[in-house]
Amino acid sequence: MGILIENIGTLVTLEPLAREQRVQVHSEKDLGILHKAWLLCDAGKIVATGAMPVPLTVVRQADLSIDCEGRMILPGLVDAHTHTLFAGSRHAEFAQRLSGATYQEIAAAGGGIRSTVQATRAASDDALMQKCLERLQRFRQQGVTTVEIKTGYGLSVPEELRLARLLKKIQAHCSSHLVVTCLALHDFSPEFPRLEEYIKDVETRLLPALRDEKLCAYVDAFVDKGYYAPAQLESFIQSAKKMDFGVRLHADEFTPAGGALAAARWGAASADHLQWAGDAGAKGLAAAKTVAMLLPGTSLYTGIPFTDARPFFAAGCAVGIASDFNPGSSYLMNLAQLAAIGAVHCHFKSWQAIAAVTYVPAYSLGLGHSKGALAPGFDADFTVYDMEGIAEWLGDMGQTMPTTVWIAGKN
Repeated sequence: MGILIENIGTLVTLEPLAREQRVQVHSEKDLGILHKAWLLCDAGKIVATGAMPVPLTVVRQADLSIDCEGRMILPGLVDAHTHTLFAGSRHAEFAQRLSGATYQEIAAAGGGIRSTVQATRAASDDALMQKCLERLQRFRQQGVTTVEIKTGYGLSVPEELRLARLLKKIQAHCSSHLVVTCLALHDFSPEFPRLEEYIKDVETRLLPALRDEKLCAYVDAFVDKGYYAPAQLESFIQSAKKMDFGVRLHADEFTPAGGALAAARWGAASADHLQWAGDAGAKGLAAAKTVAMLLPGTSLYTGIPFTDARPFFAAGCAVGIASDFNPGSSYLMNLAQLAAIGAVHCHFKSWQAIAAVTYVPAYSLGLGHSKGALAPGFDADFTVYDMEGIAEWLGDMGQTMPTTVWIAGKN
């Protein structure tokens, strides 16, 4: 059914980036903004956009017309780094950090990732699914229509498979588009005293099962001091690539651990966090066309430094913003709010921040032909805000929810 939305006050299409399949954002013109505009979609896809008045040929294609009454429309937001499938709570750790404890000290005392692993392993499938679906509904209410979700709270082959299979079931009950990443190398497995043994078990048993059941698109690992070193991951990454998995990487969050350079060498789709990547890391990512994915929520929540986006832009990187929603270090899922926080504290210009939560993360997820922009042939995923434009959207800092969220042409 053809649906025409007319009298749009501001329509942000990002069509220039979508048309050129480009993630380098140079100016506000790259956002493809139309004022006093219309949008036509059909069969869940964008057919055309343009400036008012609506051409008669377009009117004839519409079975339903909707007056947008001067509101603003953005592409559906894309969150390319979340840990949304988990059980338990780690809110007490927030208070511990306020009293001076560091992320690493909390983990060493039995908290952190491993405490969530314990709670997640103990939870039933139904309980995990219900909580995840509730969180995804909150994402949608806040304008996020595509969500990357990592496993990583299983830390064994059977438990990681369980989580990946649950995410496949969750997608069947969820209107949002999900991209699954296997993060079995999130921390050390309690069943393996030697780290190398766990890595090999994941490589030889988990990866083939994930491939055979088509359970995920990407693999990930936590590259930092006290977690995994690039040299330890070489065989695992090469095996994953041979099985046609893409690579994403937690890189250089706490120390200059060589994560960004490893991500570049492995041709990763994204390298995330990057507080300590340095100029060499930024240049390596740019040369490899790896997206630098910044996670300002983690800095806001834990007090660690914000990643400065400027060196990455200067090196020629594409730079995105994601929530890193998780139970312990970034219990934040309002991506509009994080775009504004990233703009202020990570030094994005306004147009860079808009692209960083729409087309850039979509491209990093292999969805550069369908998500993150409102161009002909793209999925009709978009959000309607009772606002005048992007300056108001950023300045509002995520306080105002969308009036309507559309996914595949349905609201």
